[in-house]
Amino acid sequence: MALRTKTISGKKYYYLDLSYFVSNKSKTFSKYIGTKKPLQSEVAKIEDPFKSKIISKLAGKHYDNKLISKDDLIKALLFRDAFNNIFASLSGARKRKYEVDSTILFTLTTLTTEDVSVSLRDVQNAFGKNRHLNTREQISKNMLEAVESIKENHILDKKYLLDLHKTIMASFEEKTPGKLRKQQVYLHMQDTKNPLGKEIAYRPPHYTRLNRLIDGFVEWYKLTRLNPIEKAALAHYNLYKAHPFLDGNKRICRLILNKTLLDEGFPLLNISAKKERYFQSLIDSVEKDAPKKLAEFTLKEFFRQTKEFLALHRT
Repeated sequence: MALRTKTISGKKYYYLDLSYFVSNKSKTFSKYIGTKKPLQSEVAKIEDPFKSKIISKLAGKHYDNKLISKDDLIKALLFRDAFNNIFASLSGARKRKYEVDSTILFTLTTLTTEDVSVSLRDVQNAFGKNRHLNTREQISKNMLEAVESIKENHILDKKYLLDLHKTIMASFEEKTPGKLRKQQVYLHMQDTKNPLGKEIAYRPPHYTRLNRLIDGFVEWYKLTRLNPIEKAALAHYNLYKAHPFLDGNKRICRLILNKTLLDEGFPLLNISAKKERYFQSLIDSVEKDAPKKLAEFTLKEFFRQTKEFLALHRT
């Protein structure tokens, strides 16, 4: 933030400037204050609503923020726009290559994050064919279909959640694909002293509460005015806490997180690319009932991955 003075014909005019750096370029927003130099306390009162106005201008709508600052939200919207501007400038072939590569990488990462035994070649093969797939290719194909589904702007309701789970878990019949769990589950983290892992300090709700919890989640998702970063992170957080399925819960969470971002013009985010940091932010959020940790991690990964894209394609 900076208070700028402009002198015209000997008369001073005061402006509030807010500057943000996006990929080594500065974007400045200015607001005219008046001919009288404002006190610092007056500037502070002007600054917050000015940031809200910038957000509305960039987003084309009002967004609430609770877990991340307005400054970070403005930066996120500017990075989103920078990504979309560069992507729009690419040739058709380069656009297609990016879409294919990012989809394949997300599919591979989101499966191997859960120790599903698939390789890059499995995912590539699954992307390129529809028949005669082996088991690993079919698992990959199921996830690829789910990724394509979240790009299609479907309305998120209970049926969509169940159908999405049915798609990704189609190769695991014993995990009741497309159905809410009918038993208690427990969450574990890796423990070098225990091969079965260590139960974390949070236990998902009893299965008899799931229908009501998922209905509440869908209603919240439909009505919230939170910005896309927070909404995406909270959707992941709330679904993970409910743990509605016997297996595949984090996979569903990562898909819904990305559906939220994609619906608002953000690129696909490979949220579990930094696996250990992702797990730690998720566990910390759930154990301490502090979703801000997951929101901050989501924001950080969005900035990191978008900067990599901008650096690569601007070069």
